[in-house]
Amino acid sequence: MLVVSAMLGDADEGRYAGRRQDPVAVTHADASKRRLRLTSVDGTDVALDLPRGSYLHEGAVLDDDGERILVVERSPEEALVVRFSPALGRDELAEAAARIGHAFGNQHVPVDVEDGVIRVPITTSAELAADTVRGLHLHGVEIEVAPVKLGRRGPLAHGHGRAH
Repeated sequence: MLVVSAMLGDADEGRYAGRRQDPVAVTHADASKRRLRLTSVDGTDVALDLPRGSYLHEGAVLDDDGERILVVERSPEEALVVRFSPALGRDELAEAAARIGHAFGNQHVPVDVEDGVIRVPITTSAELAADTVRGLHLHGVEIEVAPVKLGRRGPLAHGHGRAH
């Protein structure tokens, strides 16, 4: 078993050029855990014991043996994907995004925003998540359920800034 106590860097750094990558799949929910047991694609048994506050972002290097790097890969997860029409004005876009964030925040469901798209992990059912957005009666909003890599860069945002 390989014990990892620190992340070494990012797979796209020049110092890792030419190394074979052995991916370790991590869900968004597990990415903030400091202690975790995983198995890489090539079968390496990995035990993580990371410092508090660590986040397993996609591309994080966990081990480098000189030939192979062990790299975090975000697992695709079913999510509600919300896209906005380019015809929406700035104020309309901001209002729609805020209302969607508030609606899911009230359900204590985090959201992921990447490239102007809101992505919400399915925590109940896809239909209930879609109904949450439909119930807001927003125009210029398109929704679909699709597998996506959530939390690739950082933890998902929660809609409320207070603890319950």
